[in-house]
Amino acid sequence: MSAIPEAHFGRVSNRMRREAALGEFEGRLDQTRQTDYLKRCSRRDWETGTALVYTRDVRHHTSGWFKNPDYERCLHLSMHPIGDIAVGPGVRELDADTRARWLEAFFREHVRLAWKESAKTERGRELAVQHWRVFCDSTWAPILPRGEVYGTELTEKGWKSSSELGIVIESPLVPG
Repeated sequence: MSAIPEAHFGRVSNRMRREAALGEFEGRLDQTRQTDYLKRCSRRDWETGTALVYTRDVRHHTSGWFKNPDYERCLHLSMHPIGDIAVGPGVRELDADTRARWLEAFFREHVRLAWKESAKTERGRELAVQHWRVFCDSTWAPILPRGEVYGTELTEKGWKSSSELGIVIESPLVPG
C-alpha cells in the first residue's frame, strides 16, 4: 500500500470530514435525515481496498449507552477491507500501514486520542470492521475523556443507563 501517495489519503479524508461536518449522527436509522447523513459519510475507496464511514456521533451519554458524560460525542471512523485483501489464510483485514495512514489522515494531530473498538456483531467480525473514536467536547474540540466510559464517578446523581432501565438500543452506534 505504500505506493499510494499521501495526497490520496488526504483528498479522501478531507472530503469526508467536510461532509461529516454538515450534520451529526444519533444512531437512528428510522429517520430519513439520519440515513441520508450516514450514506453521505460513507465511501468505498478501491485504491486502498477500504470501506470507510466517518461521522460526528452524538448522544452517547444521553441515549444511555455510556455512563460517563465525557463520552457524549465523538468523531467516528469505521473501516474494513473490501475486495480480495487478505493478510493470511481466511483472515481479511487492513494491513497496518493502510490503517495507520487512514487514522493519520482523518484524526491528524489528535490520532493519539483515538480509541479503538472491535466489531461486536457477527457480521462486523466477518467484515473485520474496526471502529476508531476521538471523543470531543461540546464545541467538537478533541478531548481525552476523564475516567472510564462505563464508570459512574462523573455521572449525574440518579442517572441510569438504558440497559439499567431495560431499554434495548438497536443502533449503529452500538459497535458493529
